[in-house]
Amino acid sequence: MVTDMNPSVAAISALAVLSVLLVSLIALILLVLRKKHLQMTRECSAGTFVNFASFERDGKLPYNWGKTALKKRKLTSPVQLDDFDAYVKDMSKDSAYKFSLQFEELKSVGLDLSHDAADLPVNRPKNRYTNILPYDFSRVKLVSMHNDEGSDYINANYIPGYKSPREYIATQGPLPETRNDFWTMVLQQKSRIIVMLTQCSERRRVKCDHYWPFTEEPVAYGEVTVEMLSEKEGPEWTVRNFRLGYADETQDVLHFNYTSWPDHGVPTVNAIESILQFVYIIRQQAGKSRGPVVVHCSAGVGRTGTFIALDRLMQHIREHDFIDVLGLVAEMRSHRLCMVQTEIVRLHTDPSCVQLMCRKKRQQTVSSDVIYENVTKS
Repeated sequence: MVTDMNPSVAAISALAVLSVLLVSLIALILLVLRKKHLQMTRECSAGTFVNFASFERDGKLPYNWGKTALKKRKLTSPVQLDDFDAYVKDMSKDSAYKFSLQFEELKSVGLDLSHDAADLPVNRPKNRYTNILPYDFSRVKLVSMHNDEGSDYINANYIPGYKSPREYIATQGPLPETRNDFWTMVLQQKSRIIVMLTQCSERRRVKCDHYWPFTEEPVAYGEVTVEMLSEKEGPEWTVRNFRLGYADETQDVLHFNYTSWPDHGVPTVNAIESILQFVYIIRQQAGKSRGPVVVHCSAGVGRTGTFIALDRLMQHIREHDFIDVLGLVAEMRSHRLCMVQTEIVRLHTDPSCVQLMCRKKRQQTVSSDVIYENVTKS
């Protein structure tokens, strides 16, 4: 004869069944939310605001915008300049939720790339920040007469530009123990321009070593001698002219130090045109010289990435009627970790240097090499 089930056992069994159903329901909800997330991300990407067929309407494209390369882009969101304001307005809805989705997708870029050289015990003290390490494949290697382990290491990466795959070198602010390596890199890479986007100390914290001479008296940094030929201070940036010497070789270098960029933020509205003017002046100088432009802040990713992005966008907008901020940042991040730290929305808004560039391009009625004519100072 079958006996009735104990009430306590029945209650436990019912609770177990409910628990399984609840877990299954939660899993189903998470799956649906994930699918919605991916769908919205796709809606934020290519094809939303631009007709791909129009890309080659004018013929020439940047070296890295060929059809094959474009198809390989995992993250891209090209927008016609005429539609850029509408694009930003749409992306900024609901507290810029779509921009936040884009930024989340950017976090996955470069996770599969190695940084073994940076992790070597002999090289770890050369990194200003333990979490900002150069990828092995794109790192700048020093040429050394010695074969000592780590003698070729510096925390720096080549970053592709508008016209060249090694148009920039993004690097950290030198440490006291790496400033010799910094000047060695500048000399060996034949860089004629250094862009410094930090002050040596901000908010009572050391951000970068004072790696150049305090006076006009030449100073030896390892095997490289550095002499400051001139220094001109302005309200927002300082320009220095250095002469590097090694054996019988000399090399003149321009040093642009922007001092008005707040840490962990973007310039105020009143500083937009100042930033664009700064970028434009350096682009003029870069066009006259060979060798990569060396760009650094403190970590070499935040302000450094923003400057490089603006410089590339400025060159691109001059010749084309579309723009792809997401694709640009994704490409930069595939060459150096965490480039453009702040959410990608910051490159579009708060304030939007990109929007200002787009508007100036649209306002052009006469073809000119200078898009930002009302930005440059007399």
